Amino acid sequence: MSWLTSLNGGVLLALCVGGTVLFALAMLLALILVIPQRSREGTGMTAAAYMTVLGSLFAILTGFLINSEYSTLRQAQNIVGIEVAGASQLAYASASLPPSDTSLVQASLVRYLTSVSAAEWPQLEVDPGARSRAGDDLSSLSRLVFSYGPRPYAPSVTTDAMQTSLATVTESRRQRLVIATQELPLPLFVLSVVTGMALISGALLVALRTGPRYGLVAAGIVLIVGFDLTAILAISAPFAGPFVTSTEPIQQLAQEIASGDYLGWLGSR
Repeated sequence: MSWLTSLNGGVLLALCVGGTVLFALAMLLALILVIPQRSREGTGMTAAAYMTVLGSLFAILTGFLINSEYSTLRQAQNIVGIEVAGASQLAYASASLPPSDTSLVQASLVRYLTSVSAAEWPQLEVDPGARSRAGDDLSSLSRLVFSYGPRPYAPSVTTDAMQTSLATVTESRRQRLVIATQELPLPLFVLSVVTGMALISGALLVALRTGPRYGLVAAGIVLIVGFDLTAILAISAPFAGPFVTSTEPIQQLAQEIASGDYLGWLGSR
C-alpha cells in the first residue's frame, strides 16, 4: 500500500471521500431498485438494529489504526530528535581534540547529516530497504571516531564521549530505517473499509424507511467514513505522504557545525 500512503493530502481526501460518496450513491440506487416500497419498513428496522454495532465496530477499528499510526509518526519524530542530539553531542565532544582532528571529525559528521537529509530521506519514501549513501558516510565517521581511542594525545574522556554519542546516532538511524519499512496493516484497513461500507449501507436503508429527514444523518455518516479513512492513510507513512517527519533539525545542525558553532576555540558557544 506504499503507493497509496505516499499520495498527497488533497488526492487522498478526494480518493477516500469521493469513493465513499460514489459508493453511497451507487448503493442508494441499487437499494431503490431492489427493495420494493412495501418492504422498506422491515429492512429499515433491521438495519437500524445493527447500526449501533456497525458504528461501534467502525469506530474501534479506525480509532485503533489512527492511534497506532500516529504513535508511529510520533516515534519517528522522537527518533530523529535523539539522532540529532547524539550528533550534537559528538560535535561538542570533538571540540576537545586538537583543531585539525576536530575539523576532520566535524567535516565527516556534516557529510553524514547532509547525506541523511539530501539522499537518504527521499530514498526512504520510495525504497527504504535500499542501501543509502548515508550508510557509507556513517561508516567512515565511525572508523574515524574509533581511530582516536588508541591515540595517546586524545583524552579518554573525550574519546569515550565521542564513541557514546556515535552509538546514539547509529542506533537512532537503525530504528528510523526499521520504522520506514513498516506499512499500514492491510487486513485491518480492509476490514475498516468493509465495515464503513456496511455502515453506509445500513444508514441508507434507514433513510429509505424514515424518509428525507434521515438523509442528512446518512450523508454525515458517509463523510465521516471518508474522513476517517483519509486520516488513517495520511499518517501511516512517516517518511512519505501528507504528514512526514521533518528533516529541518538535521539540516539546521549540519549548518551550525559547518559554520563553526561547535568549534570551541572560536568561542561561539
